[in-house]
Amino acid sequence: MKKYFLILLIALACSSESEDKPLNLMTKEQMVAFLIDSHLIEGKLQTIKINKDSLKLIFQNLEKELYQKHHIDSEQFMQSYHFYLHEVDELSEIYEAVIDSLSLREKMLNSGQ
Repeated sequence: MKKYFLILLIALACSSESEDKPLNLMTKEQMVAFLIDSHLIEGKLQTIKINKDSLKLIFQNLEKELYQKHHIDSEQFMQSYHFYLHEVDELSEIYEAVIDSLSLREKMLNSGQ
């Protein structure tokens, strides 16, 4: 996961354009919470051994529940994500928090807590 994060940061480091803030911008904390849950869903789905069509349907249902849980829609997430893609420092903070949280959860699971 850190590999993807670093690739993303390197690709975006060259972008110096400043993006206008969307009116319904998710806070960094909201983005962190959403991305953590999103990565957890993706991790669970990777362990399921079923055909791709069924997996896609399961993902669509879980994605819908994810948006409902966080009281947002896909448009708000995409606008917020696009904004943060142009704010490299803020995006870095978001993904550092996501990685830290997921790493902590992994350590707790591995230690049996």
